[in-house]
Order: sequence, then C-alpha cells, then structure tokens
Amino acid sequence: MKAGTPPPVERLAQLKVALSTAADVRSALGEPQGRGAVRLPQTGLQDVWLYEYDELEGLTMHLRMLMVFVDRESARYGGYMWFSSGQLLGLIK
Repeated sequence: MKAGTPPPVERLAQLKVALSTAADVRSALGEPQGRGAVRLPQTGLQDVWLYEYDELEGLTMHLRMLMVFVDRESARYGGYMWFSSGQLLGLIK
C-alpha cells in the first residue's frame, strides 16, 4: 500500500539557495502536503514545506518526508532536508 506521491526530486537541482522564489519551489515540486516553521540560529525564521510519501510492505512501514525551507522574510528557497524512517508494525494486545 502506498500513500502520497513521491516528490519529483530530480527537479531539486533546478532550485538555487537564496535565488529561487517560493513560486519557483511550488512550480518545481508542486503544492506541499503540509507546512510548519522552524527558527534556525544562522537563518532565522524559516517556513518548512512538507512532501510526504509512505509505503507499507508487509509489517514494515516506510515514511519518507522531504522538508523544504523557505525564508519567511524574503520568500526565497533556503534548501532541503530528507527525513526517513522505517517502523515494524505489530499487534497491540
């Protein structure tokens, strides 16, 4: 079983840190599935756009999330980070 759509990661190379706009990110990756914010020491307040894709294989669930940072003041692309985890599912007794 699969939930979500894998983001088109091959398009990340089109984005340039501090040059690409939020509209450029949206054009390259589509609308995010979720949003949040983070305050980083060197960059200040950043919006975080979340692109999630989950797969269930037997009793193992794989979560893959692409987190894209967009500077809140300038609305410029700040980079990305991957988050991934695998969890063995079991029965609750």
